[in-house]
Amino acid sequence: MMTIAPILATALLQLAPPPPQVTLIQLPAEQSGARAATETLLAKLQPAYVLVRPSPHPTGPFQLCWTRQPATESCLARALGEAGAEPGEVVLAPWEKDGVLHWLCVGRNETWFAASQQSVALGPIADLYRDGESELLHRAAACLTFAGRQSGW
Repeated sequence: MMTIAPILATALLQLAPPPPQVTLIQLPAEQSGARAATETLLAKLQPAYVLVRPSPHPTGPFQLCWTRQPATESCLARALGEAGAEPGEVVLAPWEKDGVLHWLCVGRNETWFAASQQSVALGPIADLYRDGESELLHRAAACLTFAGRQSGW
């Protein structure tokens, strides 16, 4: 019986649907802590939560939007549309404020932006490297997948 359990667990994992795939335009974070934490989270999200592939689009037009607050989300969505973004292509803008990592995840359709899910405080950067951060990973994955839905999955 003990040898059957690992085999069944492996079979169940193979039967699970594949994680969603997002094409990511990642804006560079100004703070080194936010950059490192974002890279760590993106690595931990794959392949269980989402699959991330880099976008071929340059970040320049999207970085211009970052300075246009409070209309950043709509500017990023328009820039994605103008760039001819594919379904599932999203912009990730990470930043750090008061030691807390924040993500803004935006897709190409301005009207579908869900601020509560796509502009998230992921937690203190010092805590991002500890074990048992599943809630944090769920919030990060939700940010990306809501933006993917906004981009027309």
